Formats: sequence, C-alpha cells, structure tokens
Amino acid sequence: MNVGSIIKYYRTKKGLTQTELAEGICSTSHLSKIETNMYSANEETVGLLLAKLGLQLEDITGDLREVKETLEAFMHAICMHDRESIELLNSELTKKEDYILTSEYVNLYHLYKLRYQLFQWDIEGAEESLKLIQKIKNTFDPIEKNIFLFFKGFYLSMHEKYEEGLETIHEFLNNPLPIGGMWVGEACYILSHHYISLNNNEAALTFSKKAYDVYLAESNFTRQVHSQMILGISYMRLSLYNEALTVYKSLLRNTRMFFKDSLYPGVLINYARCLYLTKEYKKAEKAAKEAIELSELFSYSYGTSLLIWLESKVKLNDIDKKWHSNMRLLKETDTIIGNKYFYHHSNFLEKYEFSQYEGIKYAVKYLYPHLLKLQSYSDALEVLEMIIDYYESKGDAEKVNYYYSQWRKLITRERR
Repeated sequence: MNVGSIIKYYRTKKGLTQTELAEGICSTSHLSKIETNMYSANEETVGLLLAKLGLQLEDITGDLREVKETLEAFMHAICMHDRESIELLNSELTKKEDYILTSEYVNLYHLYKLRYQLFQWDIEGAEESLKLIQKIKNTFDPIEKNIFLFFKGFYLSMHEKYEEGLETIHEFLNNPLPIGGMWVGEACYILSHHYISLNNNEAALTFSKKAYDVYLAESNFTRQVHSQMILGISYMRLSLYNEALTVYKSLLRNTRMFFKDSLYPGVLINYARCLYLTKEYKKAEKAAKEAIELSELFSYSYGTSLLIWLESKVKLNDIDKKWHSNMRLLKETDTIIGNKYFYHHSNFLEKYEFSQYEGIKYAVKYLYPHLLKLQSYSDALEVLEMIIDYYESKGDAEKVNYYYSQWRKLITRERR
C-alpha cells in the first residue's frame, strides 16, 4: 500500500502544507520522502500523520478495498455487457478519481478506463488513454502488462488491424498469469471476431466455441449470444448448413425475446441467407421480408435483406411489380452506401431473370471480379458455382474446367 501517496492526497485535500502537517511529528524533508514513497515510515509516524488528518489506518485500508471491489465490478460489468451497471460504476469511479490516482490501483484504473472507452467506441478518448498508458507502462506489474496486451489487441481490431491484433491476443492467452476465465472468454471471442474478418472460418469456429463454453460457465448470456452469432456465420461459410441452422434457430428465439431492436434483425438476415443456400427459397423469402421491415432504411442490413428476398423470388420464378419495386430500392441503397456491391448484384439479377446467358456474361465480366476486389470470397464462390453449372448445362467442358480451377484456387485462398 502506497501510504505516502494517500497521505499526500488527504493533506492536499485539507489544504495543509508539508510543514504544517509535519510539525511536531517529523521533519518536512522526512514527510516529503514519505509522500513520494522514497521512504517507508514506521507505523507510529504514519499513525500520527493520519491522526492529524483525522484518519486512521483502518479507514485507508477500507477505502482501498472499496476501490478494488469497484474496479473489479466495473470490469465484470463490461464483460457482461451490463450497460446500466457500467455507467453507474463509471460514475462512481470518476468521483473517486483523485483518490484512486494516489493509490496502488492507479494503473488498473487507467487500463479499465481504456477498456470502457473501447466499449463505448470512444476512439478519441481511447487514443488519449493509450498515450498516457505508454508513459506509465514501465510501472506495470506482470498481470497489468498482460491485461494491457489484451486491450491493445482489442484496440487493433477496432482499426481493422486484424493480423497484429491476433498476434497480440495470442500472446495474452499464452501468458500463464492467473487472470481468470472471464478474461479468457473475452480473448477467445475477440480472436473469433478477428478470424471471421480474415475469412479464416475454421479458426473462427474453434475460438467461438471456446468463447461460448466459457460464457456458458460464467452465465454470461449476452456474450453467449455474441459468440453464437460468429459460430453460425462460421458454420455457414464452411457449408455446414444444418449446424448453422441449428444455431440460428436458437439465436432467433433468444434475440427476438431479449435483443429485438439490436441483434435480432442481423440474426434474421443470416438465417434467411442460410435458408437460401439450402434451397429453402420460400422460407428464405419470408425471413428476408421480416428483416427488410426491421432494418433501417438504406442501411447495409436493409440492402442485404432486399438482395436475399430478390434472389429467392428469382429461384421461385415469382417476379412481379413488387420485385421490380424492391430492385429499385436495392439500387438506391447502393447509391447511398457506395461500394457497388448491391449495384452489380442487382444488374446481374435483372439480366439473369431476363436471360441466363446475359446474366452469366455479366457475372463473369463484372460481378465476380468485383466480389474478389471486395474480398467477399463466400459470395464469389457462390457466383462461380452458378457460372460452372451454366457452362456444364451447355456442355462447354473447356469453360467448366477453367472456372472449376478458379473455384479451387478461391477455396484455397479463403482457407488461407
């Protein structure tokens, strides 16, 4: 316990000079050394100084214990995504900030403050915290150093520096310091998020399972849902559709009951996509229609829902005025988003609906290359399969072999 720093804090708070506090107890220079923790005062001197400040050693010990418990509760609330508790505890810590900065928990306070800013996506605040942490990290103990590794990996993921983030978080997990299951679950979840972003779906599947198991043991319901979402996407990208559908059916129930306005529309979109890939076109159309109604107008989720609905209608050979109306909305959505993902898909669908030949020609020239440019490999694989099926139906063995070789290369690239 840094008693000197705490004595200085309360002395300053009461408006006393070092000379005034030291009078009758010790020399001013002796007090200065105590306050800077250069000298460990004996118990009698500490008792006299505290008594003059109207304190007892038990008061300080109790205050420190309370700070420690509040910090632990704060971090636990963040891991649990308990937003109400997070804000209450953050307010409590802010009120005690002056005191905490004089205590032995100053490093943890700065680290947890960084995690709070990352949780809130307060990029500017996180940048400032990182600058401060860089200045004080040479005072970190081994556990604090390891915690900083994890938060740094999380920060890198927010800036889409996934490769660096992976290396950092793996280093955190490989450190055998006793930091607890809560931290391991969070690290595994962030790793699964990194891997799914890099199209390494096998690794994403592995770490989302690990995260889910930890969250289940910790009774962390919100994070169970988050890890299941990555689990479902991983299964789907690996063409394990039955496994994906099993996950999505559970997710649909839970997110509809508890996360209707936040997570449910996204789960519904992935569920609709999985149904489409398993050729359950009528069910896919129904799920996509509900997702359209729940998604924010002209958002990426809205565009994705429209696209699944339009594709399902083509497969059902059910093209009507509503189809053309939604096609115009999809193009308008692409104009707002601006990456031409929906633009090329909409042009392909219109041409394919009119003529398979024209649609495949457009896919070869525009849609497939653009998907590669966007690194949207799962979509690119699906388009390639349509191209291969078309040329196979025409008996064009040369083009079938060529595009099948492209398909094999793409599978290899996605796995890498």
